[in-house]
Amino acid sequence: MSNSVIETLQHHCTQRDFTDQVVSDETLAKIITTAQHAPSSQYLQAYSLIEVTDPAIRQALAKLTTRATVATQGRLLVVIADQHRNVQLADTPAAQQALTELDRFLGSVEDATLMTEAMVMVTESLGLGSVVLGSINNDTQAVIDLLHLPKLTLPVFGFQIGYPSSQPETKPRLGLDAILFKNQYVEPTSYQTELTNFDQRLHAYYANRSSHARDEHLRDMTKEALGSAAKRRDFFKIATRQGFLPEA
Repeated sequence: MSNSVIETLQHHCTQRDFTDQVVSDETLAKIITTAQHAPSSQYLQAYSLIEVTDPAIRQALAKLTTRATVATQGRLLVVIADQHRNVQLADTPAAQQALTELDRFLGSVEDATLMTEAMVMVTESLGLGSVVLGSINNDTQAVIDLLHLPKLTLPVFGFQIGYPSSQPETKPRLGLDAILFKNQYVEPTSYQTELTNFDQRLHAYYANRSSHARDEHLRDMTKEALGSAAKRRDFFKIATRQGFLPEA
């Protein structure tokens, strides 16, 4: 039996380790076809999925994502921002050109993102687990080469699905006072208090969780952006080589 949307979101946990139980083709198809009903920018459905089953490719993706389990556990998809299909459908040069520019580049990334989140929701509602691998873009060009991606496509996420081997604790989330404003971006008087309180909850979560406990604070986590940013500074250059952003 599937869980409700609210229950599924409130209990979301990223799963990185999976059992040997195989996710059936039927279940995978259900996850994908259900997630396809997520919103799509201009209904262009500008995404595609590649399931990776080749052991050598999975091993290569495990290395670049720094996640050894990517090589062997669960089923692995790569979510692609894809205007390649739509350019072939466009019947005028002007329409083809428009599909390559910033607006539709962003639309394809948005579509891929919405599809991925929808797959997370469906996966977890069925009692399975998943992990979204933004680290697929630690080496975007390598993924393009491994998967033989055509022009006007780009990898956005890896998405690994399986039966969880454990149940991690749910991470806390920021309170409304930190994320919900009225009419304008004006921080309420309780803004800094909410950030401090959240940092305390986050620190307690990491200190007391059942595995990989550590001393962690919100300000320290923001520094992690330095590492990922350094690895992905060529993303827009690669997007241009793939045929996007001719106006750049």
